[in-house]
Amino acid sequence: MRADGNRTKKLIVAFHFQFSDSAGWKCDSCRKAGLELTRRCGWLPAALETPSKIVWARNGSTLTTCPTSFVSAQSIAWLESYFVWRTLRHELTDEMDARQAEAFLILEREMERKEQNGK
Repeated sequence: MRADGNRTKKLIVAFHFQFSDSAGWKCDSCRKAGLELTRRCGWLPAALETPSKIVWARNGSTLTTCPTSFVSAQSIAWLESYFVWRTLRHELTDEMDARQAEAFLILEREMERKEQNGK
């Protein structure tokens, strides 16, 4: 499988982020609490000028920027499609393009890791 580092990382982070306590990562509440610089919000250029440090971690995935601003809309779409695909017992596989198939393989690997670790 070809590795496209940034796209793959966004997909893996999206997968693990959905299982974390994402309530604390809502943009409005984060801004009200003044955490956007501490969490290195990707929407604010000034925040990305702060010293790099890990601000989010789960199951071996780490980020030095806020996960809400890091995860792409495409990763969320693939994640939602993946869960529909799993629910339908892997039907519709022949209708996938190569990028979606690669995304599903990545997500399937992460799901297996999650189930093995019990987290």
